[in-house]
Amino acid sequence: MDNEIQKMISALSYTPDILKDLIKDIPEPERKKRSRPGKWSIHENACHLAQAEKMINQRFVIFTEEEQPKFDPYLPGDTVNDNGLIDLDLEKEMSSFRELRKYTVAMLRFFSPEDWEKEASHPEYYRYNPKILLRHTLMHDHFHMYRIEELWLTKPEFL
Repeated sequence: MDNEIQKMISALSYTPDILKDLIKDIPEPERKKRSRPGKWSIHENACHLAQAEKMINQRFVIFTEEEQPKFDPYLPGDTVNDNGLIDLDLEKEMSSFRELRKYTVAMLRFFSPEDWEKEASHPEYYRYNPKILLRHTLMHDHFHMYRIEELWLTKPEFL
């Protein structure tokens, strides 16, 4: 496994702790406020990370099981229902995220060189393989954590 992959796997392992600490700092009444109708709240962004981890984990499993995997887009509000995120129990979702991410990270540390070389078909992307999914997952985590902090700290006129 190359050094770049090792660094990304290590970074993924810290997301649940970073997210937990971030949410802990945000007063509870602020968590479900929406900046505008139709835009996700802090709570919804955090719950989305937990929900998306299920799909991400499954994709990595498929990379170990299939030679030429084919994936469908995961588009909240389009291919995936996102209406119920506001009603989910945040603590339960964060606990689920932490446990599933531990499993994902452990699985990735045991990927074979052949697993890392697999190419998949995905209608959204020109190329798709485990390394791209790994990097995409890391950026997805940080995008939503940034959005959570932005929603918490930014004055409404700057959102």
